[in-house]
Amino acid sequence: MKGMNRKNLMLLFFFFLASCILYSQKLSPAEIDRLQNDDQYLQKGKIYEGIEYSKKTIQLSENINYAKGKARGYIQIARYLHSLGKYDEEQIYLQKAEALYSEYENDPLLVASLFTVYGKNYFELRFIEKSNESYRKALQEVLKINDKIQKQKLLHDIYGSMAVNFGILQNSDSMYYYTHKAYKNVPRVVEATNLTYYFITRKKNQDSAKFYLDKAEGLLKISTSIFDHLVFNYMSGEYYKDQKEYKKALGFYEKSLKLSFKMKRSKNVMKNYKGIAEVYTLQNNVYKANEYLQKYTRLRDSIDQRNLIASQTSGKKIIEDEKKQIEASKKNLYYTLGGLLLGIIILSILSFLHDRKIRRKDLLLKKNKAYILQNERKVKELEQKVNESFEEIIQLAKENSPEFWGRFQEVYPEFRKKTLDINSNLKTSELILSAYIYLGFNTKDIADYTFKAVQTIKNNKYNLRKRLNIPPQDDISLWIRNYMDS
Repeated sequence: MKGMNRKNLMLLFFFFLASCILYSQKLSPAEIDRLQNDDQYLQKGKIYEGIEYSKKTIQLSENINYAKGKARGYIQIARYLHSLGKYDEEQIYLQKAEALYSEYENDPLLVASLFTVYGKNYFELRFIEKSNESYRKALQEVLKINDKIQKQKLLHDIYGSMAVNFGILQNSDSMYYYTHKAYKNVPRVVEATNLTYYFITRKKNQDSAKFYLDKAEGLLKISTSIFDHLVFNYMSGEYYKDQKEYKKALGFYEKSLKLSFKMKRSKNVMKNYKGIAEVYTLQNNVYKANEYLQKYTRLRDSIDQRNLIASQTSGKKIIEDEKKQIEASKKNLYYTLGGLLLGIIILSILSFLHDRKIRRKDLLLKKNKAYILQNERKVKELEQKVNESFEEIIQLAKENSPEFWGRFQEVYPEFRKKTLDINSNLKTSELILSAYIYLGFNTKDIADYTFKAVQTIKNNKYNLRKRLNIPPQDDISLWIRNYMDS
């Protein structure tokens, strides 16, 4: 026993010594790049090992003050945390990488990677438009990449991700376009299963669904990715559930569930719980259906809670980004005005040399400055009033206050008229629902605040869409906002 303890102590000592040597070691940027190009941990599902490995490469980068190495390490850790469903922690590392942006803004591969991971993070928090915006920024950078393999890999990832976004937005055509584009770019298991899902749920075409499921199975034979096996088994479960071959479906779901646990992917665990519960329900096995439904519900609530915290953080970042853009625009405006004023002064001095005209110019400048200051005060006062009114309306809406509709019309006096211009027979309840949608509340929010069932609100929104002649492919919230703001 003592011999074993001595041996363990020696191993611990050598491990500690090796770690010290690694962290104090000074490698060249090229050597660090080679270390960071190894993505075996994610493919093999060794997430925590990958995080530790990336932390070591970050330390090595800090030893030589190599900003690109640090940024790449932060982005890699963000990817690992995304895989674990830790989206709030993922944001922290993305922001660390973004803080170093000026050090690698001319590296399109690294910039594209940053925006791609941001897009995935925004997707999970349901900031879909912001997610697509990030993917579009990534695409602009990808086109500058010279390495064909890296370029192809990133294009595949971005196309596939955008397809999922358009699926959430109920835009079937765009969903299919980007899914097929990703599959055509690099035929892989994930996109083949996404096409399977598209034909199961959107087109109800079982022959096409089976075609792509078979393609996925063929690609699986040459894949070393655990995640590919996970998604194939899950989609097989979906396919055979749709075919009413419930025993087969359960077998595939169980395999996918086991791999989801192995990869520590809580979101995939949740999806498999739901699939299994649905199969047991279809088999009239109430006991097993309730067992898996409870597991699904507990895990979903836990994930929703984590996502709520992360979405609040992300929402603050979006607001801060918008504020920065506004400030940058203001600065450019001030620089332009300053340049114009300076030009006027210079031309005035060159053109008019006597004191009287110089005094007049001084007086004019003072008046202009006073006018600008006065206008700025007015703008600030208006902004404050708008913000206060908006916050008041939001609060009245959340409280389901009877004063909401009257106050809303005061702040947005054109809203009722423009809505009734489309359909003069709209009821007050439909106008109020339009107002809730215009303010950005989703179906669940409206149901919660008005004490109605979610399905009731869905039905009301469906009827409102028809009464306002909103095309079925358009997002109702965006349509109303664009119409009112036009």
